[in-house]
Amino acid sequence: MSYGVRMTERGPGTGGVPRALSSFVGRKDLLAELRRRIGTAPLITLTGVGGGGKTRLALELAAQVQRAYDDGVRVVELAPARGGDPELLAQVVLSAVGVPDQATTTPLETLVEYLAPRRMLLVLDNCEHLVEPVGHLVREVLGAAPGVRVLTTSRARLRVPGEVLVMVPPLDVPAEDAPLDLAHESVALLVDRAAASVPGWRITEDNWPHVVRVLRRVAGIPLAVEQAVVRMRSMPVELLADRLDDVMRVLTVNDTTAVPHHRTMRALIGWSHDQCTPAERLLWARLSVFEGGFSLPAAEAVCAGDGLDATEVADALAGLLDKSIALPSADRSRYHLLEPLRQHGAARLRASGEAAGVRERHRRHFRGEAARLAASFTGRNEALLLDAVDRDMANHRVVLADLIGDPATAHAGLQMSVDLARTRWYTYAGRLPEERLWLGRALAAVPPAADPLRASAIALDAWIALCLGVERSQVARRVDEATALARAVGVPLPAVTFVRGAFAVLALGSVAGADLLRQAHAEFGDLGPDFAVDEHLAHIMLTVSLVLLSPRERAEPAAEEFFASCERLGAPWGLSWAHWCRGVVETRWGDPERALEVLREGLRVQRAIRDKWGPLWTIEGLGWAHAKAGQAQAAARMLGLAHGLHRVTGVRVDGLVPFAAHSARAVRRARAVLGDDAYGRAYSSRAESVENALAAVLDADDEDEVPTSPRPAGLTPAEWNVARLVGDGLSNPEVASRLVISPATVHTHLTRIYRKLDIANRHQLITLLAGKSD
Repeated sequence: MSYGVRMTERGPGTGGVPRALSSFVGRKDLLAELRRRIGTAPLITLTGVGGGGKTRLALELAAQVQRAYDDGVRVVELAPARGGDPELLAQVVLSAVGVPDQATTTPLETLVEYLAPRRMLLVLDNCEHLVEPVGHLVREVLGAAPGVRVLTTSRARLRVPGEVLVMVPPLDVPAEDAPLDLAHESVALLVDRAAASVPGWRITEDNWPHVVRVLRRVAGIPLAVEQAVVRMRSMPVELLADRLDDVMRVLTVNDTTAVPHHRTMRALIGWSHDQCTPAERLLWARLSVFEGGFSLPAAEAVCAGDGLDATEVADALAGLLDKSIALPSADRSRYHLLEPLRQHGAARLRASGEAAGVRERHRRHFRGEAARLAASFTGRNEALLLDAVDRDMANHRVVLADLIGDPATAHAGLQMSVDLARTRWYTYAGRLPEERLWLGRALAAVPPAADPLRASAIALDAWIALCLGVERSQVARRVDEATALARAVGVPLPAVTFVRGAFAVLALGSVAGADLLRQAHAEFGDLGPDFAVDEHLAHIMLTVSLVLLSPRERAEPAAEEFFASCERLGAPWGLSWAHWCRGVVETRWGDPERALEVLREGLRVQRAIRDKWGPLWTIEGLGWAHAKAGQAQAAARMLGLAHGLHRVTGVRVDGLVPFAAHSARAVRRARAVLGDDAYGRAYSSRAESVENALAAVLDADDEDEVPTSPRPAGLTPAEWNVARLVGDGLSNPEVASRLVISPATVHTHLTRIYRKLDIANRHQLITLLAGKSD
């Protein structure tokens, strides 16, 4: 069983159990007992010594039983909520479970409402720092969700009624005079890890007594066994056993702790610390300030100084990796410390007296990162920027909480909350209420003043409230507050101009708001490249407003100009909105059949970038296009899916005035064809998540749509449309124009077509299609 676990990255809410990159060894009897208990006990807490394998055991158990739960397994790492903030804890669990927040309820209420009807296993890892808030959360969940089981790892019981406490003991070890036997769990783990770390080494009759001595000295604790294997890279097992004898002898004299296993683990970690170079010891302690992992550049920025030069950090980190103190991600872009080792480093950092200085460098680095990410948008790097925010969100949260909690740094916390909001990560991740949480806390911590930053933050808060469908009068008051503060400041504030325009368009249905959005677009542009992301968002909303509310002579050129702009930028999110705008134009004044393909193309982009907000608009837009095309059954189905997502996500797009008007028109058309009963049956289509809705629309289209002529097996309808037009002799730009997609998209489709049809070029495709038509 490995304590050196590195889990593969997963998007929030993707389900299943993270895959460990090392094999699981032993614990067969304990696993069997846990499988039996978990069917009846609502809450099982795995407890035991740090390094004892609680997390790895929980993951293995979850993997073995996940098929027994209709709604799967969700694993939640609680390190990002280590501060004990109950609201943030619920946000972290929501994100891991895959529940978009709802603006009208607290995060815990949203979680409980989501879980109430489900059959799911919820795994909460590393609860000992959050016993009280985790206990409260678990009580609320179990009280409302009879089909949910909770498995936690913690060094302390949660004290929740019905909790079953299961001690995770060390692995069994051979007796001192036992004959060679590979069946012992600790022996099996040592052999398994040595095969990877010490090539060529094996157990023999000669070295068996020394192997037994090693395993007995480390008491069968999995992390200690793995740390011992690290030493076997540089010394024979006999010498390792002698050294461990010395370590334990000294510890027995100096440490009178009554719990032997804790004492053993401390001794082994302490010995690992002693084997490090001074630079490695410094780095180990300083790395403990990171939450959720770190990159090498972040380690250099935060940990260098006062005895550790920046040029030494990479070598010191390599030493910690070699000793298995730090563990890498698969691509070596990220690193982390296992929790017992992180805690040891944190204790050393506190004892050194330099904890405050290192934490200040940590705050300074991530404040700078938030500002850099907000100012670095060029378009083609959009996915990389969002991924960078996502990877370090745990660190950003810690820094935000520290800054906002100190009156001396609250203004810096407000600036950082604005910077993170400007990256749009919260929108992509479906975490808009968390964005409001941080903005609200920061605004409350900063004294009211005629401050451009404060006015812009209030405008951002109003924009998020508008996106979430917060009651119109509340949003209006927030817009008025931002507007009044902007007047007091006395300089143009594009964020305020933007939210005034967006409110006029979306909440009032006034095309006059487009003029304000055009003004905001220009004002952001005047601020320079650091505000390119804001300029781009203003361009999106300007175009959306025109295609929804303007006549064709204004809407169509705006949609085409925006599409060309997004093509130049190469920003995928903007391109998905360009498809949406083109699709709405086609629906209103052009060919609704073409509109359907354009909207589906945008939806494919949104699925690829894991957008949690745009699909609500696009699926509803598909309903409009189906209704206009006379496809009443499909229209009702799309509208039902979209409106169901409003309930699931808490984002009430249907409350936006121009949006609601187009939807009402589509509903009338579909009802007129189907009648109320048939419309209701088709409309009853539901999806429990954005991902489910995307699959219901796109995968059903790919499987069920019937082409007008025989389609080669394996080609999707979109690919077949491209192939047929190429077969008719059209060039890529002509195909793009006909299908209202980009030439780059045509090229991508053709690449897939060639691969699926096992051909090499355009000529072979034309020849193949000509043969099929004969």
